[in-house]
Amino acid sequence: MSDKARIGVIGAGWWAVVNHIPVLQQNPDCEVVAVNRLGADDLAAVQDQFGVAQGFEDYKEMLETVEMDGVVISSPHILHFEHASAALAKGCHILVEKPLTTSAADARALVAAAHAAKREIVVPYGWNFKPMAAEAARLVAGVGRVEHVVLQMANALDDLFAGQPMLETEGAMFRPPPSTWADPKRAGGFGWG
Repeated sequence: MSDKARIGVIGAGWWAVVNHIPVLQQNPDCEVVAVNRLGADDLAAVQDQFGVAQGFEDYKEMLETVEMDGVVISSPHILHFEHASAALAKGCHILVEKPLTTSAADARALVAAAHAAKREIVVPYGWNFKPMAAEAARLVAGVGRVEHVVLQMANALDDLFAGQPMLETEGAMFRPPPSTWADPKRAGGFGWG
């Protein structure tokens, strides 16, 4: 039995293959033991590229079949609650890409489930810890009750939010589906980014 943390990935798409899986594989304290992705050919390509022996199109089968300590969830955000709930129910710690869920009630339910299972949830978003965020918190703390906030933020994702392929991903193994970010029926919109 290995002392390494056994990690599975649900939703092995663009961000998982350019970030999560390579970062996990560089960590000597963990091993990627299973991946989930729809499409047999795409799943086989991920397995081949990263040398992951166990691949599943059905995430439920993966959770039932493979013993894991943690699961990275990088599926479309409308599926985060479903996938995270299932992974917590199997006793896994979870890292869930932003947004954690698409409703506050679902986020609260996940936090309660993790607390009850004595498992951790991590949302990998480091901007909260940048000096500008600390300074904003310090400034707001002395203001009193905040009733209105205006935020302006520039980013390079206008193509994705407009329903077009993300220019920066041209030539990548996978590209983020624009519908994930632009289709209102899939909780699309700039706020999720």
